[in-house]
Amino acid sequence: MFATYDDSVSAVPSRDLLPGGIFSTRRQVRRIGGLMGIAVAVCLWLTGVIVGWLLSGLVGGAISFVLMVMALPVMPILGMPAVGGGSRLLIAMAISATLWWILGQVVATRVAQRPVVGWREWAKEFVTMGLGLWIGAAMALAIGALALGAL
Repeated sequence: MFATYDDSVSAVPSRDLLPGGIFSTRRQVRRIGGLMGIAVAVCLWLTGVIVGWLLSGLVGGAISFVLMVMALPVMPILGMPAVGGGSRLLIAMAISATLWWILGQVVATRVAQRPVVGWREWAKEFVTMGLGLWIGAAMALAIGALALGAL
């Protein structure tokens, strides 16, 4: 009979992780960081839809559009403000969801390297890295507006 590493090192067998502890939180952040990134985008999109319903007119439309571009940053690349269509919207949703998942996983990997990990640290890092994505989408809108002569 062979002894396992745990038996040869310690008389006490290894136990499961403490729920809510540092190691279980780190594991949870690593596992669902990408899904949380997609959840942030969905919340931005839903906020844009609700603002569009509540505030009619130019202000409501502008705020709603900015929130939706923040949720789907690929929209300006596909020419969504000028050219619409269901297929373009589905492509924008798929590519944006993939982009948000990758960003969430990268943030989770970066945060998991720290001694103490939690969702607060993940959120701070996500906003910091997400700002680059949002600024890039805003710049794409500005370039599109310049090309169309709107600015």
